[in-house]
Amino acid sequence: SDELFDSTPHEDQASKEIVLGHNAENLRFEWTLGDWSKCSEPCGFNGVQSRVAKCVVKLNNTTEDVNTHLCDDANLIPPDTLRECNREECPRWRVEVWSDCKKSKCFGLHKALQKRTVKCHSVNDTVLSPSKCDKHQKPPQQQECYNERCVGKWKAGPWSECAAGCEMHGVKYRILQCVWFGTKKPAGTACKDIPRPAVMKPCVGPPCSNAVSDCKDHSMFCPNVKAMSMCKVSWYAQQCCESCKD
Repeated sequence: SDELFDSTPHEDQASKEIVLGHNAENLRFEWTLGDWSKCSEPCGFNGVQSRVAKCVVKLNNTTEDVNTHLCDDANLIPPDTLRECNREECPRWRVEVWSDCKKSKCFGLHKALQKRTVKCHSVNDTVLSPSKCDKHQKPPQQQECYNERCVGKWKAGPWSECAAGCEMHGVKYRILQCVWFGTKKPAGTACKDIPRPAVMKPCVGPPCSNAVSDCKDHSMFCPNVKAMSMCKVSWYAQQCCESCKD
């Protein structure tokens, strides 16, 4: 017969086997290739790419996929379908030395937080963006360490002004806070066994001034002070000198 017949497809439907007539010399077999896939690895020594190679037959300006053994029988060399890719060494994380624990910030009793610099470097030691290195393999940048100086310390705020009238006895006060040594971080009850500094101390108000030029009111409420007969209190008398002088 001069006709080209197709047999029943294989189970995988990958190709059809062609039964040739006496005009087989009119058939032309060749390999067709798909595009290379994306490399399986961005770097390292295991990256591979793959592509699909199909055996096709051309007859009367038509092309059809056929079983690969027909290209083999036609002594066509099978093309490569795998190749190596991205076989350069991967960028690596490089670490610097840990900070001195004795100089590291305290965060608990005898506990400080050491830190170090971690950078991504290329094979030729160029610093790269951290995104170029594997984030899952990044070494830790901080760790806990033992620091005997990390104990609670009382931190005293500034003294207030003397709460007293001119030349009168009064008190100053300040705020205390328990913090970890060398920090401003609250340390809770870590100072409970440490002597507590004074938060109050006696003081004397500023000198009284008898100069008329200095006698003036320093508050909008001075009329109320006089109306409520509070001028006898020296502090009010000083703050409301003009209202209280009469």
